Amino acid sequence: MTTYFTEIWQGIVSILIGMKVTFSHLFKPTITVQYPHETLDMNVRTRARLVNYEDECSVCQACVRVCPVNIITVTGIRADKDEDLGLLATGKPKKMHLTEFDIDFSKCLYCGLCVESCEGLSLRWEGPQEDSTFTRDEMNKTFVTMPETEKIRLRMMDEERKKARAAAKAARPPRVKKAGGDGSKPKVKDKPKSSEPDKEDGATV
Repeated sequence: MTTYFTEIWQGIVSILIGMKVTFSHLFKPTITVQYPHETLDMNVRTRARLVNYEDECSVCQACVRVCPVNIITVTGIRADKDEDLGLLATGKPKKMHLTEFDIDFSKCLYCGLCVESCEGLSLRWEGPQEDSTFTRDEMNKTFVTMPETEKIRLRMMDEERKKARAAAKAARPPRVKKAGGDGSKPKVKDKPKSSEPDKEDGATV
């Protein structure tokens, strides 16, 4: 009988100890985040999701060259001399229209090499960290908002510019190469051989 009441008392004591820990958190600030409705602020260096700002992109192709898995596709068209596309983060004028910037995140290693090599600082890590989708096609993101009609106009302008450049090149008179103009040394004529016989050592005339 004594053992029965002793076990009941031990159970009550253990419950009170557990409730003491629970009640100690009632008057403390809440640390639980109601995800996904609430999220925590990420660290500045968190490799969450790549984002490219087309207005700040110089189309330098550095991210394409450094990517170890070749998942970045970048194309651009050079602007005319009288076009003003603004300034880049480096202070240099922007000279290219960005017509395509796609990243296939289903193959991304999140190595961060593209962000480190970006000259215009247009490629950055940003949230949200989770970017889950139901298909792999949805993981292929594009970061160009230019309308398709504008892309077609720029391509036509670039084609006309190339044709005009080719026609001007064809109309130029051919260059006449000067002697030695190719950088090669002029040939030295061989000395004429003497008709006199070679004098041997100790020979008398």
